[in-house]
Amino acid sequence: MKQAVKTGKRTKRRIGEGRGGRPTKAEAQAIEDRILAVAADLFARDGYAATSMERVVSECGAGKDTIYRRYPSKRAIFDAVLDRSRRRIMARLGDLQVRQSSQDSLAQLKELTSLLLDINLDPELVAFKRIAASESLVAAGSHAEPEPDAIMSLLRTSVTKAQADRHIVPGDVNFLTDFLINSIIVGPTTLAMFGYKPLASPKERKRYFEKAWKLYLGGAAGRRG
Repeated sequence: MKQAVKTGKRTKRRIGEGRGGRPTKAEAQAIEDRILAVAADLFARDGYAATSMERVVSECGAGKDTIYRRYPSKRAIFDAVLDRSRRRIMARLGDLQVRQSSQDSLAQLKELTSLLLDINLDPELVAFKRIAASESLVAAGSHAEPEPDAIMSLLRTSVTKAQADRHIVPGDVNFLTDFLINSIIVGPTTLAMFGYKPLASPKERKRYFEKAWKLYLGGAAGRRG
């Protein structure tokens, strides 16, 4: 029987390997979180075409079987990465709703819009949107769910409440919601997708948002913000 040679270095255990037997639920979740975190970083940094399953395996330090059991193809793991991103966004929005319980409806709408601007300028999300826009194969063949209607529904509900409290003019809530997104969020997000870095600092972003918000209110409320 061969005796292990001590090298003074700890042997790095590959994720998914261990004491034998099935991993616990917590261990399985930790493995999945690690795989998706590495895959998200690779897709965001290098793009879809340059990210192979072999690279994900190598960067994760995971066995092929560990990954392929969960994600049989690159498309499958990319869809899982998108779903992970959406779940994180919805968690942030849920936390915001809890914090906003004591605010009036206009303050709630303003804070929600500001958070959505931050979310849409997140470098990882910008990279994923760029992939969806530039990789026609991914956009056409992805099995992931479409952009979550829950976000638009939340924004429409917030606009409706502001209308009910007479902060915003009555009218088509869908139009007013689209107007809000187009007047504040779409421009900087589009620039980011083309490789620019708009509103890079928190101070610059806040200055832009306050100005854009006042302009939105000027149109939607018929008064100066």
